[in-house]
Amino acid sequence: MAKITIDVHKCLLCGDCLKVCPTIFFLEEGQIITKEEEHCTLCGHCLAICPAEAITHADLPEGEFLPLRPDSQISPEALYFFLRSRRSCRNFRPQKVPQEVLEKLIDIARYAPTGHNSQNFEFIVIQDKELIQKLAERTAIFFGNLYKMLSAPGLAIPPWLAAHMRGFRLNYEYYQQGKDRIFRNAPALIIIHAPAANVSSAQNCHLAMAHIMLQAQAMGLGTCIIGYFITAAERDPSLIKELEIPKDHKIFTCCTVGYPALVFKKLVPRNPPKVRWF
Repeated sequence: MAKITIDVHKCLLCGDCLKVCPTIFFLEEGQIITKEEEHCTLCGHCLAICPAEAITHADLPEGEFLPLRPDSQISPEALYFFLRSRRSCRNFRPQKVPQEVLEKLIDIARYAPTGHNSQNFEFIVIQDKELIQKLAERTAIFFGNLYKMLSAPGLAIPPWLAAHMRGFRLNYEYYQQGKDRIFRNAPALIIIHAPAANVSSAQNCHLAMAHIMLQAQAMGLGTCIIGYFITAAERDPSLIKELEIPKDHKIFTCCTVGYPALVFKKLVPRNPPKVRWF
């Protein structure tokens, strides 16, 4: 049974659907038809582009295809400075992030681009202070042990790794002092995981997290990617046992979320881009 239906009485034969999906939509004998629908990735391009609303899809609810809002267009200059203003936040107010705010962040992540429209990522949101503290302590201990191992007499380590040794040591020293250098006492964490074997999982998760972080910025929240936790969780799965992540999945990214305790006053510089033009 066909999943895609084209209402010939509404169809204008404009050909836009042929252009956005030339592998499934075809023009034959003056009529637009579909073939090999089993290869449809459910991207929704065909419904979104049709000016006559002549296309329906059994697996795509029409009610979720909303008209574009006139006020959704951001000026290039405003967007440029908004993107430049995003900073990693490591000082949070103790204020809890409301559930509905976190849900909004997760919702916008659904609209990040994914390879073959796989949408294969899953989310873990942690607001439990005790669990956040446990994960921070385990991560700090992991790096304390790593620092001790790499500091063994006579062990030669490459320069790129040597540059991180101070951070490894500080993670553990802060933990010994009762301080959190991993999550910085953030009130919430967002973790994104996906199938480890999928070639697009890493990019999918990172793009979803970028959406989350930019939406958070617009909502007055601060975020920070926590690479230390991601590294420790990958190398020591026992560290994250409570999270019950599927065995075939991997944590690709994690960020803290909270209300900033400090407000930056200026934009910061960046290195000139290294570009090769052809």
